Amino acid sequence: MDTPLTTPLLLTLLLRSLSLTHGAMDSCYDDNEGVPSRCMPKFENAAFNRTVMASNVCGSPTEDYCMQTGSTLSCHHCRVSDPGLSHNASLLTDFHTDEEPTWWQSQSMFYGVQHPNSVNLTLHLSKAFEITYVSLKFYTSRPESFAIYKRTSEDGPWIPYQYYSASCTKTYGKNNKGYIRPGDDERMAVCNDEFSDISPLTGGNVAFSTLEGRPSAYNFDQSAVLQVREGGRMG
Repeated sequence: MDTPLTTPLLLTLLLRSLSLTHGAMDSCYDDNEGVPSRCMPKFENAAFNRTVMASNVCGSPTEDYCMQTGSTLSCHHCRVSDPGLSHNASLLTDFHTDEEPTWWQSQSMFYGVQHPNSVNLTLHLSKAFEITYVSLKFYTSRPESFAIYKRTSEDGPWIPYQYYSASCTKTYGKNNKGYIRPGDDERMAVCNDEFSDISPLTGGNVAFSTLEGRPSAYNFDQSAVLQVREGGRMG
């Protein structure tokens, strides 16, 4: 039987905090008046070392997997009990380098990890943030379809944030590269096929700018709709 292919994922989440703390250059809290004040929180990677829950992880039982990189096929083992061979969810948000990459990895299609089954990754942010940018890096080719969801409170509903698919209409009921017009709900999730090609076979990125295409993006400071804080979790 052929050794199955897999779709591992590397995740980096960059965002700017809206928590009322003292910034490096100016204060977000007026100590004299005892009220919050306008400030510019620092831009940070809020995903770093955060807890991620994965609904599927390779290595239990031990499995072989192969990755196609151009004309080369390289095969390896995944084993949960071996730190050198495991790819658990904590490796989504750890520190790594291009020379020594780490990644989370699901089981392969041999174990049924393909449509209509799905894999969920849930990132716990623990507090409110103003998310400006989400960056995903895939260790192998990017999936045909995936979605980003958010929720603004621990017990709140999951809200669609962004869809990616080579078949937006069929998979999510959305027009490809949908346009948000002035007067529309600017928090509406749209679908894009830009990052759904099988190429590159390794190292493909997905960059989601949360304000791109929003009519009020250039007037963000006065937009009550776009300034709704994100908190709790992303999935």
